[in-house]
Amino acid sequence: MKRIVDLLPYGSCPLADVATAGQPDAAAWGELARAGFKSVIDLREASEPRGHDEAGEIARAGLSYFLLPVSHESLGDRQFDAIREFLRDPANRPALVHCQSANRVGALMLPYLRLDEHIPLDEARRRADMIGLRSADYAALALDYVRRHASLGD
Repeated sequence: MKRIVDLLPYGSCPLADVATAGQPDAAAWGELARAGFKSVIDLREASEPRGHDEAGEIARAGLSYFLLPVSHESLGDRQFDAIREFLRDPANRPALVHCQSANRVGALMLPYLRLDEHIPLDEARRRADMIGLRSADYAALALDYVRRHASLGD
């Protein structure tokens, strides 16, 4: 997976079978399929330009496509819940999670790393930062979600 991650903008590998990135170009989808990836989670709003027919290229490469739009206005429990559910299903992995710059990816991955992979909070936060989390607002939302769901035994 390391070789593939090196080809992706802002590429990272926070888990053995989950890669993260900024916006890949059209050539990346075939490379991901050949490397054994099964799915792509796109966190970009439908209105954000991708430079190619991403959903079509992903389908042609034989990968599953999951659009989970995230913006400053929309990020909340629904998106955190959806990515956690998607990544918990082994049938979806290996998976690539991407947005434009990996900032949203870092935010969405933080709760998954802590609550589902049981990574200590400090390490989950470090990995989220490594992925690309730069927004204090996104970090606060992710940490609040973790706090609320950890107290539920989730």
